[in-house]
Amino acid sequence: RSSKMGHHGDDDGGKKADVGLFDFKRLFLCVSVIVSFTLFGWAQEEVTQHKYGENEERFKFTTFLVLAQSLGNVVLSGAVLLCTNGDGTGRGLTGDVPVKEWLIVALGYLGAHEFGLSALKYIIFPLQVLCKSCKSIPVMFGEIVLAKASHPLSKKLSVALMSAGVVMFTLLGSKKSGEFSLDRKLCIGLALVLGALICDGVYGPYQNKIVKLYKPSPYHLMFNMNAYQGLFSLLICCYDNELQHGLDFIKRHPDVVRSLLVFVAAMGIGNICIYHLQHSYGALTVTTTTTLRKLVSVIGSVVWFGHHVEPAQWVGVCVVVFSDWLGKRIADLVSSKKKKTQ
Repeated sequence: RSSKMGHHGDDDGGKKADVGLFDFKRLFLCVSVIVSFTLFGWAQEEVTQHKYGENEERFKFTTFLVLAQSLGNVVLSGAVLLCTNGDGTGRGLTGDVPVKEWLIVALGYLGAHEFGLSALKYIIFPLQVLCKSCKSIPVMFGEIVLAKASHPLSKKLSVALMSAGVVMFTLLGSKKSGEFSLDRKLCIGLALVLGALICDGVYGPYQNKIVKLYKPSPYHLMFNMNAYQGLFSLLICCYDNELQHGLDFIKRHPDVVRSLLVFVAAMGIGNICIYHLQHSYGALTVTTTTTLRKLVSVIGSVVWFGHHVEPAQWVGVCVVVFSDWLGKRIADLVSSKKKKTQ
């Protein structure tokens, strides 16, 4: 599921496109999602981890990145809304959703991006991707505590597998001493990812509430969440002078512009492709594609940036990435055994 765009329709999939022997549209959209978000991951890591110039400066201005990301998404989604008369709804840019609702969801959205990008200062990208893949964990616990909701065994198993996979990846990293230690840098990075997950757990359900009450299109979600996130990030940038610092960094190191442009464009294009994939082929195709995308992003990061990942850590990666599938398979096995014993 794309947290940026939102989805309409049930879990069995929405409107299905007519398919022949070989569906080039499906292939194009799937490849576009994988390529877009893999490039987004590369640009995210390149901007934040690369050392620029003789003084080996790093781009540390995370709120500036959130502002740039927001502007890119606003331009793309706004253009679609203006060209399609509110995505065919005739409701303009706001989708007839009260500003208060957009402000609340945008605050959680901003927190998720701020914490997630800040975490890259302390932990490697593959670990950040795995941790961010676990956003359903705080959402599930929030539903249990606040809404007294119950979840199927497959969901509980999926969450347990996600947690186990992240623990495996974190604990099984190579150490010269042969022993694992939670150093300060790792603890800060994990704490920031936890903050991002908590914000995901806040804005995700609130976004669902907006969709249920007001039925905005995915482009309305994309435009307004990013517009108000951009407003908040601009205020923060002006308050702490990060906007000026970021622009000064670009003037000193113009070679960062390429990565920034890829960062901004890839996310917006990827979100739009996910929406069209969901609309034409349903949730199963989207889930399969985004699952593969996470694995490709981790592999790409290891190849491009030279991260050392132990064989046992790759097991943890696969456990997290395929946790939904594994949870369903295990739940099915448990269910079939219970039926046989009855």
